[in-house]
Amino acid sequence: MARNQKWFYGVAGLTLAAVVLMPMASMAQTAANPPVIKRMTAPNTPSDDGALMFKTYCASCHGLSGKGDGPAAAALKNKPTDMTLLARNHGGTMSGKDFEDKLGGSGMSPAHGSSEMPVWGTVFRNLPGNDKLRVFNLRAYVETLQVK
Repeated sequence: MARNQKWFYGVAGLTLAAVVLMPMASMAQTAANPPVIKRMTAPNTPSDDGALMFKTYCASCHGLSGKGDGPAAAALKNKPTDMTLLARNHGGTMSGKDFEDKLGGSGMSPAHGSSEMPVWGTVFRNLPGNDKLRVFNLRAYVETLQVK
């Protein structure tokens, strides 16, 4: 594994634990050895860097490419959403309002309403910086991940 990948997966694992009850992805998972759950505070990222926010807050579960294959995905009860298919699954356009509603806690699917995915609007409001700019730039980055 390349050095950058090792760094990413280490940071991604800490990031998910920062906001979510997270099983540690590196642990062997068996019925006899359940995942360890750890809570930490969310790290701050610049509100104008959508790519960095995605890597910090989302990639642990959704993967660097957004396909739902992050290092923690296998430990979750529900498979993370493939973020690259948001537009395709909604008639060819990615709804900014739907995206913002999910981050804010309204319009949550059962998977997003569980303790496996945080309500990011609440988290973003508690971080320094502009939470609306943070959501806008995160959404803009996720739009770049959409398959054509």
